[in-house]
Amino acid sequence: MHREQHLGWMSCRCIPLSCTKTISFLSSCRSSVRHYTSKKPIQPRWRISKHLQKGAKQQRIVEASATTSTKYKQDDERVIPTELGEEVSKSYLEYALSVILGRAIPDARDGLKPVHRRILYGMYRLGLVSEGPFRKCARVVGEVLGKYHPHGDSAVYDALVRMAQNFVMRICLVDGHGNFGSVDHDPPAAMRYTECRLSSFAQMALLGDLDKNTVSSIPNFDNSDWEPQVLPAKVPNLLLNGSSGIAVGMATSIPPHHLGELCNGLLALIDNPHISIEQLTEYIQGPDFPTGGIIMGTHGIETFYKTGHGSIVMRAKTHVETQKDGIRSHRQAIIVDELPYGVNKAAMVSHIAEMVQSKRLENISDIRDESDRDGTRVVIEVKKGADPELVLYQLYKLSALQTSFAGNMLALVDNRPRRMTLKEYLQTFLQFRVQIVRKRCEYELTKAKERKHLLDGFLLVLSCLDQVIALIRSAPDSTIAKSVLMGRKDTLEYNKKHKLSFELSEKQAEAILSMQLRRLTQLEWQRVEMEAKQLTSEIEDLQDILQKEQRVYDIIADELKTCASRFSHPRKTIISTEQGDILETKTVPNEKSLIILTSKNFIKRMSFADFESQRRGTKGKTGITLREDETVKFLNACYGHDTLLISCKQGRMYSIPAYRIPLESRISRGSALAMLLDEDCVENGISGLLSISSFSKDDFVILISKQGAIKRCSFSVFEHFNRKGKMAIRLNSSTDSLWLKRCKLNDWIVLSTRQGRVLKFQVNEKNLMETGRTSRGVRAIRLRPDDCLIDVDVISSESSQEQCHFLAVTKTGKGKRIKASEIPVRKRYQMGVVAIKFDVRRRDELVCFRVCRNEEVVLCTNTGRIVRQSIKDIPIQSRFAKGVFIQRLDRKEEMAALTIPEWD
Repeated sequence: MHREQHLGWMSCRCIPLSCTKTISFLSSCRSSVRHYTSKKPIQPRWRISKHLQKGAKQQRIVEASATTSTKYKQDDERVIPTELGEEVSKSYLEYALSVILGRAIPDARDGLKPVHRRILYGMYRLGLVSEGPFRKCARVVGEVLGKYHPHGDSAVYDALVRMAQNFVMRICLVDGHGNFGSVDHDPPAAMRYTECRLSSFAQMALLGDLDKNTVSSIPNFDNSDWEPQVLPAKVPNLLLNGSSGIAVGMATSIPPHHLGELCNGLLALIDNPHISIEQLTEYIQGPDFPTGGIIMGTHGIETFYKTGHGSIVMRAKTHVETQKDGIRSHRQAIIVDELPYGVNKAAMVSHIAEMVQSKRLENISDIRDESDRDGTRVVIEVKKGADPELVLYQLYKLSALQTSFAGNMLALVDNRPRRMTLKEYLQTFLQFRVQIVRKRCEYELTKAKERKHLLDGFLLVLSCLDQVIALIRSAPDSTIAKSVLMGRKDTLEYNKKHKLSFELSEKQAEAILSMQLRRLTQLEWQRVEMEAKQLTSEIEDLQDILQKEQRVYDIIADELKTCASRFSHPRKTIISTEQGDILETKTVPNEKSLIILTSKNFIKRMSFADFESQRRGTKGKTGITLREDETVKFLNACYGHDTLLISCKQGRMYSIPAYRIPLESRISRGSALAMLLDEDCVENGISGLLSISSFSKDDFVILISKQGAIKRCSFSVFEHFNRKGKMAIRLNSSTDSLWLKRCKLNDWIVLSTRQGRVLKFQVNEKNLMETGRTSRGVRAIRLRPDDCLIDVDVISSESSQEQCHFLAVTKTGKGKRIKASEIPVRKRYQMGVVAIKFDVRRRDELVCFRVCRNEEVVLCTNTGRIVRQSIKDIPIQSRFAKGVFIQRLDRKEEMAALTIPEWD
């Protein structure tokens, strides 16, 4: 191939030239193009192989080279020099316009692409009406290819198949007989096996007025035939069956809708041309997909209707039932009844099975497809004890059971691609229908006048029938008889002879001469008179329609009502007010958990059920594996959906959902906190931990430092966090600890020190005012030089002081319960009272002092051993008692933390 020919081929097919860089690169190649398109003769190339001998072979090579040089000269004379950039831009623009106007984008008037329109028109010309028999699809494809659509047969057959698939089209335009594919994206049978014909809807709503000159025709690709430029659609087919296509630089994606709702919306627009889109949505609720399903929320629908583009969230329709067969009885299963529009069922089932095998989805024991011709049925069996609703939300998040439809209402309006809102499209279609009805009326008026003109001639002749018969019989030929009836000048003497005078038109004269004898009976005469009267009233009615625009709209409204009553079916898709956003809390179980945080900033979450309740004085179970010089720092009981507020030693506070912490076994070490929170928080050290189930505007957060500073902030301040956290309190030193507690007004704050002193005071505006996030706070308790704050808790104002108890636990594993009434209420910033006595020989000290809100307590040592026991097993003693051993400790083992779960 010549270099010139190669460049020309590339310029015709180089599609990515919409990129500016590509065009600039091609423009820079103009010098090289001039070199290859110059008029310089190409010198002959002497190619003599060193392995060939001299003689006849060498002479043949020389002759062949000279012949090639002559051929190159002749081809080079026909080369036209041109700019490569201009040629490529021109070719690409022609290609883009061809794809946009002739391939991918539908017309707004009939909602069809050229290939679909040509298929329907080809079937109409073949007489494949809904009342007739089916015919082979290969015959239709051949008709369309040969006359209207000169492209591949697969493109035509695929478009034909799509119009016959009831899971793609809301109302099918083609009745198919045979295998036309399935929801599993199974391919249809070959066109030589399948049969088709027009559906009754397509025949009435799209092709009904085609023979009344309602639309203009254009020549086909080889000017051998004519095809309609658009079909005279009676309903807005673009929204009814939707459309999708990818052109050059643009794409369209329109969901199907309900026929009855579209007709009602058009009727409302006819009654009120100034109707708003919000009012139109009262009639047109939203898309109605042929596969059913559920549309989540109306926000996407409203955006799509108001702007022409938007995302519509679709969800499968499911229900939960209990299996009743064999060994799997009493197991619950999720049954998928309807799929989102466009979802490949077989691929979805395979994808779910792969996720189950890879452990991305748990609690699923089996999945099988039990669909048949009656409908979709996918069975997803849930493991015993698992929550089906939780598994279902996991499937919504990870599988195609929930998808979104990216709508883009782009269509051709006056041969220009245009994105339209709902009202703009309905107005465009209504204007098109007005034109169609007027053209149809004009056509019917013309036909009625022509028929009336002929009948007037009949009536005139029938008034003197015997004389006219005699005149015709006496005429030498039909030409003279025709001239006599027309009253031409050359037949005046002939008319005088028969004492008759006519001035009929040529059509009237021709009709009279071709009249059959049976039309001369008295009954036929009466029928002609009756038909003439009917035509007179019909002509007056058609003229009145053309003069009054309101009558045109009345006709359009009647046709819409007729189509809706005949072809409308109940809505398949449910529109839910629930939004389609899948919260993470819906995909994870809200189970009881234990959170452990170590001094090396490793954190883990365990199931609360891993620890059984034990008797007082036992060793407990291993709850975490620790390294050297690593101890347990915090222990907290919470639900999986709770929010953890974590504070660092610089006074900043961070937030993380509890379910984000990996759920691990008892013997694991946990995960590094740096993987979950900001690195600055981990580097500065963790000083406090609080679990929150919900945020309330009436609640407050109490922040207390280890040195005794306290402040009260509104809970709403800490409802939203970013990754960098929020400043909660300004601490005096970076080694200060920080306690976080939740309280309300009139609650009691209980502060306990390492030496066993406890201070209780009430939260009110006098004792503790509300401050901002960055304040330092005020003094909470007066401490001795060698003492420090060790624990903080809150007593609700709704609880009784007589029935409330405190639990005091020391470092050596001793503990006791104290009645809340024994701790007097005092003012803020006092010394407090003694709550427990220590064994001087053991150098014991207080570790925790908590309010007993539940019947169980969970204790943890510095080595990670955990014991869960009943609070009732711990005796109630006075403030001055030393307590009893509640957990047996090993040598050099100490109590580190405890938590009293607050389960609902």
